[in-house]
Amino acid sequence: MEMSDTTRRNLIIGAVVFVVIALAFAVGATIFGWWPIVVDITLVITALASLVLLSFLIYATLSLTRTVLRIRDELIPTLEALKSTSATVRETAKTASSFGVNPAVRTASAVLGATGVANVILGRGEARSRAERRQRRRQELERELEREERDAVAREASVAAAEAALNILPPDGARAPFATEDHNGRR
Repeated sequence: MEMSDTTRRNLIIGAVVFVVIALAFAVGATIFGWWPIVVDITLVITALASLVLLSFLIYATLSLTRTVLRIRDELIPTLEALKSTSATVRETAKTASSFGVNPAVRTASAVLGATGVANVILGRGEARSRAERRQRRRQELERELEREERDAVAREASVAAAEAALNILPPDGARAPFATEDHNGRR
């Protein structure tokens, strides 16, 4: 909010009047010797203000104490209920683990163990599958080598064909018998 010019002017005039009155009072108190009375009045007002503020502080402290006691009275039953609930959940988890998870894990591990034993006995064990993987890898490597050899032979053949084509070309300055006309009709 902005102050209007009249409000600002009134505040400035009020501040100046207050300063003038304060200076006039100080000069008058000094001339007439009122300073001991002014000091006594100031001390009485300060003491009364301190008593009022102290009473407000005592009231705030008592209110805070009452609030803390109310919260404690409501919080303790909630914490007890939470403690009971967590104990119930813990026991439920132990029971579910004992009757649900542990038997399922034991059954699954027994089935996997039996499968592994059957694979070894029937010849389809890990050793055989590793040998099959090695054989497949060896075959892939052989196919890759054959492919590289074919590519190398093809490259050598194309290099030889290029060299042969270079040997067929006539020496510089001579015209080949099959030379064609350029775009201007010249040979």
